[in-house]
Amino acid sequence: MRVKIQKIFAEVILNQKETENVYLMELKATKDFVSLFKPGQFLKVKVNNFLDPLFPRPFTVHLAEEDRIFILYQVVGKGTKELSSIQNGKKLVVWGPLGNPFPKLENYLICAGGVGIAGFGFLLKEASCKNNYILPKKILYGARTKNQLARLSFFKNFKVPIEIATEDGSIGHKGFITDLLEKELKGKKLNVIACGPPLMLKKIAELGEKYQVKTYLVMETFLACGLGFCRGCVIPLKTGGYKHLCIDGPTFKAEEVLFET
Repeated sequence: MRVKIQKIFAEVILNQKETENVYLMELKATKDFVSLFKPGQFLKVKVNNFLDPLFPRPFTVHLAEEDRIFILYQVVGKGTKELSSIQNGKKLVVWGPLGNPFPKLENYLICAGGVGIAGFGFLLKEASCKNNYILPKKILYGARTKNQLARLSFFKNFKVPIEIATEDGSIGHKGFITDLLEKELKGKKLNVIACGPPLMLKKIAELGEKYQVKTYLVMETFLACGLGFCRGCVIPLKTGGYKHLCIDGPTFKAEEVLFET
């Protein structure tokens, strides 16, 4: 049964720059509201009281504990730029929980590109507490350069092996996260869950098909209402038709998703 979406005011406790364009925001809410969230779900935040930007912005929940929710976000446009300037003590309108939780996997790898690492913090925290999730065998984490790797020390706390790929070779493997993934899948039967840029997800879907492993993709697209009414957040399917990220996702089986060629 889907939990009823709630709208509350949440107070900004922390809005801290993590990398050159990634911020960590801590929001104080109520324990009842925070307890509704499960790993993989997201919330929407109204950046201001004006009509510009019009729509609340969606963010994956990075961590949820007690009366606090954390989001890890990248500054990419007007809304997130304005969000990054918000000071402690500001109260924001927040909606949630939205979307469906991550599938419960065994014997799996996490693949994260850039800020795609965000939602896996909540997953690891729940798994480490044995709250219905199991820790992954390994985390594969990629970015263009080492300065874009966010919250690396936080993820190392879970004692899960982490392999890093950077396009410029400034740390870890010089190349792409998909290079690391293919090495892992050769001769092994590991499930995969991934979040990151579309081209990365497309390649991961191809590797999942090549090595015949269960592969799940956390998708992103334009999202307006978050309730399935506006039909704006459609994900095209190989079988024809669409699913909606806000009510069917954000995690999909890779074999379902039709990528642009």
